[in-house]
Amino acid sequence: MTTRSKYKKSEESRQQVLDAAVATIARKGFGQTSVQDVADAAKMSKGAVHYHFDSKDDLIQHVLTQCCEALSSRVRSAWESPGTPMERIRRAVEEMWATRKEAGVEIRCISELIAQGVHDEKLRVPLAAMFRSNREEILDACVTGLVSMGLRPKVPAAIIPRLLLGAIDGLALHSLFDPLGSEEEADVLKAIEVVAFGLFEL
Repeated sequence: MTTRSKYKKSEESRQQVLDAAVATIARKGFGQTSVQDVADAAKMSKGAVHYHFDSKDDLIQHVLTQCCEALSSRVRSAWESPGTPMERIRRAVEEMWATRKEAGVEIRCISELIAQGVHDEKLRVPLAAMFRSNREEILDACVTGLVSMGLRPKVPAAIIPRLLLGAIDGLALHSLFDPLGSEEEADVLKAIEVVAFGLFEL
């Protein structure tokens, strides 16, 4: 086997472990998921998991990175498609909402880790890094993009991602226990768009 094929196989098995970890945490919860559970889900040995990741903490950091990238790529794609500032804001907001409403494995995994992080100090560091990364991405892409289109923020630009993410995450959490009707959901999304666009002026 060539070095290149060994490298490819190693990367594939590493990805297999990550995918298994995301799916298992989403299904069982963080506290009930052991390294052995991940190994079983990946159809590998526990040693194979430790070959790719030094510890469960190391694995969790990479799990968060993978989940965030999967969700962020959808929002980036929606934002980067051509359109007016309002159209781009609308698409980005709708995609951010859709990722939470669909409750796929990535968002369930992140939600589980956030809930666990309330009591687990070790999880707060990678979670804080995740939140910072999310804010920076919105600031670098959406906010900077709107400024380049001639709009000026009415408030400090760094606050805008916090407001937008806080509104969407909070509404998603509420709707988990108090679901929105279809008409109410459309009105809520429209309100978020109005608030987001209202933070800028020509």
